[in-house]
Parts: sequence; C-alpha cells; structure tokens
Amino acid sequence: MARFSFGRHGLSGLVAALLIFLPTIAAAQLPCAARDEIVGEITQRFKEAPEATGVTPQGMLLEVFVSEARSWTILLTTPQGLSCIAAVGENWEREFHKPEVGF
Repeated sequence: MARFSFGRHGLSGLVAALLIFLPTIAAAQLPCAARDEIVGEITQRFKEAPEATGVTPQGMLLEVFVSEARSWTILLTTPQGLSCIAAVGENWEREFHKPEVGF
C-alpha cells in the first residue's frame, strides 16, 4: 500500500493548491451545494465525521471528514455558504506529533 506524507509544509501547500483551483473545481461540476446538504450526505451515506478544520486567509472553511473505515472527504466552504467537495479518498492515517518550532 502506498503511503503519502505531507511533510512539514505539505498540508499548507495542499490547501493553497485547493484554493487556487476552487473556481476551476466549481466550474468542473464537482459536487457543490449548501454546506448542510453536503455534510448531511457525507455523515449519513459515508459515515464520516469531522476530523480537522481550518480557516483560510480568504475566509473559507476547510474541513476534513473521516470514517472509521478510513474513507475521507475534504470540503471547502465559501463565506457565502457554498460548499464544494475538493477531494475524496481512502486509507486516511492519523499522525500525532507536536509541531516544530516556527512551523
């Protein structure tokens, strides 16, 4: 099984890439709807629960939902309430460590 690591700054790079491509994501007809609708689908259909959240400098809410079966979904929500599924996958792994100084 392939294992991916975001490294020290990789997750912030992923977030930056997602933000750059959000207009493209929405234009590509990926799943976008009101946040409550998408979260309801994620939690009921895939049994995923919130794992992590953050707010971008542009005011967008980034959420990661993960199931006990290790499926995952990354959801981006605009300040106006439009949510788009930015990525989905399997084999989510939790890594617990303290951030390095200056991170």
